[in-house]
Formats: sequence, C-alpha cells, structure tokens
Amino acid sequence: MDIIQYTPDILTPLTEFYNRLTAEVPFCYPVTQKEFALVMQNVDADEYNRSEGGLFGEKVYVAIFDDNVKAFIHIGISLKSENEEEDVGFIKFLGYERGERSDAQTLLGKAEEYLKSYNVTRIFAFSENDRYRFFHFEHAYLSTTLDHIHALLGFNGYQRSDGEVFLDWKDYTVIPNPSRIPMTLSVDWKQGEGQRPNCTVKAYKDNEEVGECWSVCGGEFSSHPDAQDWLHTVWLGIENDFQGQGLGKFLLQSTLQEMHKIGYRHAAISTDWENYRALLFYSNCGYKIVDWTYEYEKVLSKP
Repeated sequence: MDIIQYTPDILTPLTEFYNRLTAEVPFCYPVTQKEFALVMQNVDADEYNRSEGGLFGEKVYVAIFDDNVKAFIHIGISLKSENEEEDVGFIKFLGYERGERSDAQTLLGKAEEYLKSYNVTRIFAFSENDRYRFFHFEHAYLSTTLDHIHALLGFNGYQRSDGEVFLDWKDYTVIPNPSRIPMTLSVDWKQGEGQRPNCTVKAYKDNEEVGECWSVCGGEFSSHPDAQDWLHTVWLGIENDFQGQGLGKFLLQSTLQEMHKIGYRHAAISTDWENYRALLFYSNCGYKIVDWTYEYEKVLSKP
C-alpha cells in the first residue's frame, strides 16, 4: 500500500473509487472524470485570494494498491464564516473502503499534521460550504449511509457540530389544500444548471408577501439524467403572523403541483437536525426520512 499525493494521472481510479463509495448514498449520482477533475483543480495551487473565499493550501492524500484507490482525503484551510478572523482546517472529503481502516487512519493523521502546520486550532469535516457540489443535495453534510466514516471521525475525537435531515417523496401526487386565509400566488421560473428550471412560488395577502417556497432541480448538483427528475425544496418560509393557518402546506403543495406539470416526478426536502417542528410538518405532508447528515468538528490543542 502506498500513500501518495494526488496528481492528474490517478484521476481515473480516484473517480471510480468515489463512485463506488457513494453508490448507496441518497441523492448521489455517478460523476464523470471531467466533473471530478474540477474539484481537484486547486489542489497544490500556490495562489489564494481570501477576498474571493474558498479554500487554500488544498491537499489530497491517497492510499493506493495495485492502481486501485483504497482511501483518500481532501483538505484545505479557510475562514469558517465571514464573521470570523481565524483560519480553520477543513476536511472537504474523506472516504475509505470498509476494512481499510488502517489506511484511512494514516491519511487522517497526515491531514491533521499538515493542517496543524498552518496553526489552525479547529478542523471541520464535511462542512456544508466546503464540500463537493455533487455530493448529495444542498445543505448536506456527511451521510449516515457512510457510517464507517462517521465512526472513524468519532474515534479520532471529532464531534458532531451541525446536521441536516433529508426526506423524499418518490412519484409524488398532490392536490393543494387551500389555506384558511385567502391568498394569491406568483410563480417564477428560472433556468439553472439542471435540465428543468428552478421554481419560486410566493404567497401574498393584500399585495404583501407573506410566504415563499424556493425549489431547485436536482441537476443543480449532478449532471446525471436521473437527478433531473428530482426537485429539492431548499427554502419554505411563512411570516410569523400567518403561521399555523395552513399557508405553509398550501404553498408547498402548490409548488409541487406546478413543478409536476413540467416533468418533475420526485421531491426532496431537508431541515436542521434539531428542527422537529419542520420534521413533523414534512413527515405529515407525504415525505419520508431517507438520510441524516452531519458536520464534524475537532478542537486541536494549541502548539
């Protein structure tokens, strides 16, 4: 077994490994080498402009045997948020074959030593804002489908710091139930990365906006044909004074109906891991939980 740094000549086995690893992860679809090359384009890049955001100092360590990838880790350094001044380390992705724990442990150790050389005091793994675009839908962290990766992080002192639960509704059909308050709706379509357009539906009471439902095509995250039939509702919000009167359900159902008309067949939605009110609402609208995802954080001892 060799531990090497990523170079373009191992793009093929690395892409094949990623596709095998994520085959059972909800909302993950096979990626092409071209797509995978895009997430590797800044590895070992020398220039970094903090004002533009993103990671710097990106490294990818790979465990490989007989030209077959057994594990890899993708890391970098950046700000956690615009309001913070301290750089932190990020594990953009970590994957290993079940049974290859020792190789993954070696890679994680190398990654931590490298990040420590930048004097970071915290490392975040699978952060929402620094992950592969095609890994899952928006707001996702590390899927519990990859339980062996969760176990490795936990064993090494990483703690869950955030989370998002995902629900889906395959082959959905819906007829909107009007809210108890008369409303008018506007429907706005906008073409994005997917084959079908994204949709924003707004609710108005006396010409004042009181609610919004924003849904995007699964093609925003994957070019795979199967992803194009999925819509992902990324935001549903109702003004406080109008909650509890059926408007949220009416707005969501109206969005699903409009998007079904143009060819969408499956629906996904997500919420914060601790937002049981939203989870209760979605699970009683027709959605079922398919995945829990988590971000991890490790606080390092200062040098």
